[in-house]
Amino acid sequence: ITPRAQRRLIREVTKDPRTTSKELQASLASIKVSVHDSTIRKRLGKNGLHGRFPRHKPLLSKKNIRARLNFAKKHLNDCQDFWENTLWTDETKLNYNNFAKMSGPKFLQSAVKDSLQVIANA
Repeated sequence: ITPRAQRRLIREVTKDPRTTSKELQASLASIKVSVHDSTIRKRLGKNGLHGRFPRHKPLLSKKNIRARLNFAKKHLNDCQDFWENTLWTDETKLNYNNFAKMSGPKFLQSAVKDSLQVIANA
């Protein structure tokens, strides 16, 4: 792959991060450069542009939608201060899989203890 083609790859990916390696391969084919898609991924990885999955926003369930609608109808005539102090669930930071609880000396100690028992039994 030529340095010019590599610069083109980096420019296209920084402009649109959701571009696939197959689309980049077709783009390079338009300038008469034939490269395998795994080579494209390797070159982008060397330049710090690794593939990532976009984070999915949690969807509201039908139950939550109904509850929010009922709440809004119930408090329809409340003052503006009430609505400014209302915090909706999609405005909060959600902690998935309790990552905050996992870090700390409690988990480190038990992990070390388990590994020492395995070594002692060996």
